[in-house]
Amino acid sequence: WDIKTGQVATGFANFIGNKGGTQVAVGIGNTSLLFVNAHLAAHANKMKERTQSLSRILETSPIRTDKAGAGVHEEYDRVFFMGDLNPRLNAKRTDVDSWLAERQLEKCLECDQLLPLLKAIPGDMTAGLWPQFDEAPIAFPPTYKFDHRSDVYDSSKKQRVPSWTDRILWKRDECVKPLSYASVPQLQCSDHKPVFAQFEVLVDLASWEGPTATPQGSGKSSVCNLQ
Repeated sequence: WDIKTGQVATGFANFIGNKGGTQVAVGIGNTSLLFVNAHLAAHANKMKERTQSLSRILETSPIRTDKAGAGVHEEYDRVFFMGDLNPRLNAKRTDVDSWLAERQLEKCLECDQLLPLLKAIPGDMTAGLWPQFDEAPIAFPPTYKFDHRSDVYDSSKKQRVPSWTDRILWKRDECVKPLSYASVPQLQCSDHKPVFAQFEVLVDLASWEGPTATPQGSGKSSVCNLQ
């Protein structure tokens, strides 16, 4: 499987691990896959910092071997970048509440901070590495921020603007086909609604006989579950 793991902190002074990315790489046949789960800076005015953190996570990855490239994502055939990426909506809470009440998700999506960066021209300095990634169309309501154990958006004094903070992206690749992308609104154990995605991914299994079997009686076992 050629499994590799690494972590990159992007919190205070790029040292504290309350923000950052965890990376897991695995090989299936002749195809290499990289999964990055990240928690980026919060607040609506921090999109520039989130863009910088994306670059740091990919550029300073401890599992990166080619220092000449733009980042570890260039060393793997299929790459998925997901987590609480924290993009917000550049809109007023009253406007967003009204759009959601009228089920006008497209109005909300027009104000999403991340979508324009994903669609930017590669090489755009303000967009950083975001244009390297793609995302399936969003057809579910914003997944943040909810009152405790409820389906009510933030009713505190802060009145946070509902946003799609939790996202699942993949490095642009014709060998990755998104099949589904949705949230689970029934769960109320967090101020976020969980998001999931399903993909069809092409891998090269030519001349591959599977992972090396563990000798019987060794007392060890291994399980690989990719979702």
